[in-house]
Amino acid sequence: MRIIILLICTALSSKAYAVEECDLHGSLEADPLSISEPVKFQDIQGAKLIEVCTIAINKQNENLPRYYLLRARGYLSSGSYEEAKSDITYSHEMGYAAATFALATLHHFGEGVPQDLLKAAILYQQAYNYGVTWAARGLSILYDDLSFDDYDPKLSKDWLYRFEGN
Repeated sequence: MRIIILLICTALSSKAYAVEECDLHGSLEADPLSISEPVKFQDIQGAKLIEVCTIAINKQNENLPRYYLLRARGYLSSGSYEEAKSDITYSHEMGYAAATFALATLHHFGEGVPQDLLKAAILYQQAYNYGVTWAARGLSILYDDLSFDDYDPKLSKDWLYRFEGN
């Protein structure tokens, strides 16, 4: 009887997530809330990802921030940087940590926005604080960049250690 009660409680306390085609076509490895196998950027079929994520977005459910981020990957793969930036920013504003990481990378590498290494550092730090361990890798690369005003090889190694240690 105890086992049955335990199983029922576990089932009720577990939040089930439906896997949408949006997830299957664009899941991001850096996203700690990802619910399907990651898709390498070079394997993304941009038009298909945009289509299936738009369908998922139109459902207006609790996964909306993730769907905007994944649709942005479709836009990025298609070279539509303005649309990608818009979706990433919207997801970030909804508090989605992986979108904060994605926004940091846009600023870091100047894709769709002017390069702003200080803003990238701030966003990477925020993303890391919210559980995106890939942000430590971004910070490692950033602190190892001679053009970054806060260039610091030791700090770069520290961030790399945090990334590899997780």
